[in-house]
Amino acid sequence: MSDENIAEHDVDLPEAGVVKKTARWFVVLLVVALGVGGFVVLKHTGPKADKESPPRVVPVVRVITVQSGEKQMFVSTQGRVEPSHRTQAASEVMGRVTKVSKQFKTGGEFKHREVMLEIDSADYVSAHANAVASLEDARLFLTQEEARADQARRDWAKLGRGNPSGLVLRKPQITSAKARVSAAEAAVDKAVRDLERTKLRAPYDCRVQATYTDLGSYITPGARLADVYSVDDFEIRMPVTMEDLGYLEQTEQGFIGASVTIEAELAGQTREWAGKVVRSEGDVDRNTMTTHLVMHVNSNKEEKVFPLPPTGLVVRAKITGRTMAGVTEIPRSALREDNTVLTLGAEDKLKILPVKLARTMEKAVLISSGLPDGTRLIVSPIEMPVNGMELAVESDKAMNEPNTP
Repeated sequence: MSDENIAEHDVDLPEAGVVKKTARWFVVLLVVALGVGGFVVLKHTGPKADKESPPRVVPVVRVITVQSGEKQMFVSTQGRVEPSHRTQAASEVMGRVTKVSKQFKTGGEFKHREVMLEIDSADYVSAHANAVASLEDARLFLTQEEARADQARRDWAKLGRGNPSGLVLRKPQITSAKARVSAAEAAVDKAVRDLERTKLRAPYDCRVQATYTDLGSYITPGARLADVYSVDDFEIRMPVTMEDLGYLEQTEQGFIGASVTIEAELAGQTREWAGKVVRSEGDVDRNTMTTHLVMHVNSNKEEKVFPLPPTGLVVRAKITGRTMAGVTEIPRSALREDNTVLTLGAEDKLKILPVKLARTMEKAVLISSGLPDGTRLIVSPIEMPVNGMELAVESDKAMNEPNTP
């Protein structure tokens, strides 16, 4: 290539770059212009949405109309059924066991005074016979002394002078003879008791819990023979908080006599028994601040399978307490944490009222003041309640008040 052609080529290069740059800017401006034009066209020719205000939402609530009145108090608790009597039967005499009842085993039942076992009584029969013989000898001796005294009195009347002394009339001898008779009678009584003690009898209608001897065993006085407990007389020891204790009716005898309804689930059914408070233990547990009341269970004659609750069964009890006047019962869910309630005031506007509690129960609370009769109480939840907010009632018909749990 010649020097002249090279020089011409170098001169054309700047002009080509300017042309390319210009063309690029032209394309960019053309795209922007087309976009702006399309936007303007769409803005004036596109559909237009209707402008409406959003509908006003009024919360719907459920209400009940409250009414104050008298309310019977009940105190709920629970405890375990225990027999009223437990006895450790022991031997009062020594000897070998010669007879044992077929019921003398764990779970066996005996009626009052029924023989449970017998101890060899041969030695005690002999002791009784000896005691009777000694008694007859003592009585014979007393008779002889009384005869001698009569003879001495007659002899003194014939030969003596003045008043006879007691020794002459054998008064000391008669006193001694009478003492011997008394001692012999006591010995006979002891022999009879020892003979009777060779038979272990049930102290009451009872069931055997455990036995500690059997046929042929040799036992000594004081030996433990069996543990028994009553089968027709039961008690329940139940804890009651000091707060609940204040809702019970108290008389001159304390809480004794308060009626109790006892319940338990047995064989898929709710069984009921009646009872009453028979005593209070008095002491207060400092850890739980509770005291214990003891209740006696009455037999349910209508209950064929379980006329009495089984021993060891855990049961529920509802103690009838005093009657509170001028209180209003509302659902526990209607009470807020700050002891206020939500009510529906005039023109269906929300009104928050502070109330005073009388008692809190499992499913309901009692209000003593702050809730006038006829107030419409809101029993459904409301998010962020504010005084004066407008509400709608779900039903114009007032709902019934809840039952006490």
